[in-house]
Amino acid sequence: MASVAVDPQPSVVTRVINLPLVSSTYDLMSSAYLSTKDQYPYLKSVCEMAEKGVKTITSVAMTSALPIIQKLFVAIDMLAAFANIYACKGLDRIEERLPILNQPSTQVSKYLTCFPNLDLDVCLKNNSRFLTS
Repeated sequence: MASVAVDPQPSVVTRVINLPLVSSTYDLMSSAYLSTKDQYPYLKSVCEMAEKGVKTITSVAMTSALPIIQKLFVAIDMLAAFANIYACKGLDRIEERLPILNQPSTQVSKYLTCFPNLDLDVCLKNNSRFLTS
C-alpha cells in the first residue's frame, strides 16, 4: 500500500514574505539601504555598528532562551501550529479584501500618489476601486 505524503500548511510568515507587495517592497528597501551605506561612509559605519549590536543581542537572547524553549518544545510546537492555522485563515481574508497585496510595489505606487501628503483618508477614497476590486 502506497503512502501519501501530505504537504504541511505553509507558515503564515512564509506566505506574508511571498506576497508580491511585501517581497518587492523588501527588495526596494534593501537596495536603498545598501546603496545609502555605499554612498555615505560615516553612515555606513553607524549602520554596521547597529547591525552588529542587533546580532549580538539576538545571539544572547537565543542563548538565554534556548534551555526554556527546549523544555517547552512540544507545547510551543502545538501552540505554534494552532496559531499558524488561525493566522493563515486571517491572511486568506485579508488577501480577499485587499488584492493590492498581490501587486508588486512598483505597480502599487502609481495608484498611491497621495502618500507624500500623508492624507490616508483621501488616498483610500481615491483608490478604493483598486484596493477592493
